[in-house]
Amino acid sequence: MNNLTKISSILVLLTLAFASENKNEVVEKNQVKPNKIAKGSTELEMPSIDIQKINDVRIEKSIRDKKYSEVLLKNAKVKNAEKNQLIKKQLKNSNKSDVLKRWSTDLRSKFLIGTIKGEDGARALKLPSAPESK
Repeated sequence: MNNLTKISSILVLLTLAFASENKNEVVEKNQVKPNKIAKGSTELEMPSIDIQKINDVRIEKSIRDKKYSEVLLKNAKVKNAEKNQLIKKQLKNSNKSDVLKRWSTDLRSKFLIGTIKGEDGARALKLPSAPESK
């Protein structure tokens, strides 16, 4: 049993040693070298950039954004027009109902009754209590 633990510990140490050595080599191989500057020269090794392709992508994106904004604006205008029509209908209906309510309250309300008194304090006018029908 003692030999088994010694052998397994040695194997673990060897695998760690080989794994760390391989890792350094892999990292060195995969490192990206920066652009080189030629000594005594102003030339740089730059990757070629397709400016036309970038401009085309920007133009397409601006066209998509413009179309999207136009659709949003159109939807907002339609919704506002519908709201305005609804408000106008409600105002018209409310004005009619206000007039009717006012008339009904006026008809239901009692008229003020005033008496005209003469100089002696008695009623000056005497009206019949019920209209005479013919």
